[in-house]
Amino acid sequence: MSRVPDSGRKRKPPNERGRQDSYTPKSTIRPIGSTPFTCGLTPPADPRPFVCNLPSHCDSLFSGLRNLRDKGQLLDLSMQLNGASYRAHGLVLAAVSHTAEAWFRCGKAGTEMELLNGRVSQAGLQAVLEFAYTGSSDTAIDMTGDDILETCRFLGVERLARTFPREMQTCSPLAPANCEMEVSLGVIRRLWKEEVGCDVWLQTDSGESLPAHRVVLAAGGDYFRALLCGGLRESSEKAISLRGVASWVLWAILEFLYSGTLRLGREDVWELAEAALLFQLQGVFVLCEEFLLEHIDPSSCLDILALAEAYGLDQLGRKAEQYALRQFQSVSCGDKFQDLPLPLLERLLEEDSLCVDSEIQVFRAVRCWVEEDLGERLPFLPGLLEHVRFGLMSYTELQEVQSCTLLTRSLRGKRLQEKLRVYLQPGHTGPPCKPRTPNQVLVVVGGDFVDEDFTRRVPSRSLWFAQRFLRGLGLIRTVEWKSLTELPEPPRFRHCVCVLNNQLYVLGGRKYYGARDILKSVIRYDPAQDHWDRVADMHSPRDYFATACLAGKVYVFGGNHDDTQYLNTVEFYTPEDNTWRLAQPLDRALCGHAAAVSGGEIFISGGCDTRSGCLPYLWCYDPSHGCSSRAPMVAGVGRAGHAMLALGGKLLVVGGLQPLWAGFGDQLQCEAYDPTLDTWVAIPRLPRPHLFPAAVLLDGVMYVLGGSSVDTARDTPWVHRYDPRTGCWDNLGKLPRPYADLAAGVLQLPGGAKK
Repeated sequence: MSRVPDSGRKRKPPNERGRQDSYTPKSTIRPIGSTPFTCGLTPPADPRPFVCNLPSHCDSLFSGLRNLRDKGQLLDLSMQLNGASYRAHGLVLAAVSHTAEAWFRCGKAGTEMELLNGRVSQAGLQAVLEFAYTGSSDTAIDMTGDDILETCRFLGVERLARTFPREMQTCSPLAPANCEMEVSLGVIRRLWKEEVGCDVWLQTDSGESLPAHRVVLAAGGDYFRALLCGGLRESSEKAISLRGVASWVLWAILEFLYSGTLRLGREDVWELAEAALLFQLQGVFVLCEEFLLEHIDPSSCLDILALAEAYGLDQLGRKAEQYALRQFQSVSCGDKFQDLPLPLLERLLEEDSLCVDSEIQVFRAVRCWVEEDLGERLPFLPGLLEHVRFGLMSYTELQEVQSCTLLTRSLRGKRLQEKLRVYLQPGHTGPPCKPRTPNQVLVVVGGDFVDEDFTRRVPSRSLWFAQRFLRGLGLIRTVEWKSLTELPEPPRFRHCVCVLNNQLYVLGGRKYYGARDILKSVIRYDPAQDHWDRVADMHSPRDYFATACLAGKVYVFGGNHDDTQYLNTVEFYTPEDNTWRLAQPLDRALCGHAAAVSGGEIFISGGCDTRSGCLPYLWCYDPSHGCSSRAPMVAGVGRAGHAMLALGGKLLVVGGLQPLWAGFGDQLQCEAYDPTLDTWVAIPRLPRPHLFPAAVLLDGVMYVLGGSSVDTARDTPWVHRYDPRTGCWDNLGKLPRPYADLAAGVLQLPGGAKK
């Protein structure tokens, strides 16, 4: 195998903790308020990076490989059979064929492989090539077992041969195509790690040379495809110099191309995101974007917004801007707020959805921004104050504005002071103006409650949304609730909800209290149209089950079927074809468990089994392979009727009940699971019981709403919020009424819905 100079020894990944690369960024995008990395400096690395996986990468890579083959690009293997020539990528065939792998290891790329007539048939070879590039073989379905078996034996294609033995009665089914391609990608990755067949080296400014396969680079993204297949000088060179990119960045990109996995840290993600945009690697950027949004906080949201605006990333920019609007109070207190460009600041201030406890905080943010560079920014003050809604301020707050000395330094500022003096006169009110209301809101769906006579329980059809969280005197807080709409008949409780593409799915549950009142129907609400749709029913009625959204699909897990039988079945719904399908079942039948998605994986915790015993277990669930056990919860001896949400790379488990020596009791202990370390740690206890509550994430904090108490047999009216940055629970007030067995989600509402 030919090598470029100085590349004869095996390459190891650049040290994650001690990177010595000279890095000169190609763009000026950096976290706001920071300075670019310069030569001789190393980018800071997180001690515990997050491992992110893109499930669709394998399909995407093999789609690129098929595209290259169809266009006749980078084909280095020619097979002769009966005078006909069949061309393919040696690396792809080596991933399924032991014979091709041996040929590939001998460095015979670019030569011809003579196939023996009688051992290999034309149709059999076509089936093998189809299997290598797609993971399936529709051609083989129409063939006899002997035809394909002989070809597979000669080429050493064991995975396909196992499905076509001579005795067709013992034929084993072919694994799903995506599973077969994942196995093939694993072989390709192993060959890359061993530097088998690597035909190009990527060189960095630091002199590091990283081996790769041209065909993988070209299939992975448009940049490398154009570089290697477009007739440029690099298409024939053994070494390609990529200036201005650190070797650790290139190594991370190669790791992704060969595995679909990316290690991301809070500091490193910026360089990787820019490299993904530079090299047009959509998959890498998708993981970077998801990581940035999952870990967005008041300190990073403005950096994300700057990145989005620099590269024209509209969707990412909208999400970062929406976060900045929702968290304006925290964002405006940070140092990076002072570096905001004027147009962006004006855009934030004029939004109705800017969220603050009081309009005086908007004025204070403007004043601080101006004072940061008084000589340069003072002329902009009057224009910025036009976006401050003084009519929303109290008398005391107007006095604070009127006494601001900055206003005396311009004519327009003095005029504003005169207006404020009038507003402060007895009998005068401030100017009329629109209130500020956030676009993304917490929505409570259904549940049941005790009627006003305390004689019976009543299932609910109500949907409420939290218009504002208000702070009163001292520690008193209230929630301003507003009715959004009603569920179509029937009412629902013990149901689940999930939000996909800003549409609210309401699944299963009960309409009343009999065993035959358990539902399998699913309805969907579109807030933009204020319209309900009935979508396809689930296969089984279920209540007290769990749901999660992953990769554009809605999954439901287990639950109570008819008050005598629990379910272990898992179904998933695809909106594109309005169809429910069965996935791998759970290891056991469960009821009252919880599910959440973290790092692209589904986790399921606790619940009751068929013996009505509370379980402490945690499972990681894969739709193709089922459950794998993780470290069990440590608080108590089991938990059911609880909530679990993913927040900050951890799974937070709160509320529910626990088994006691006699019966059950409220579970107030809370805990957090770290998927990277497979460990649990305690977090602060809940202030009040929440059995079968609703729980959502909004603006980086966890809200737990309603439910009931085992100990008192009463419904819980309270809304509690947990902020991981402070490690504290806050009591925000009450629900519109005490609801049990309710559900909640977060929706983006149109402006008219909030008025």
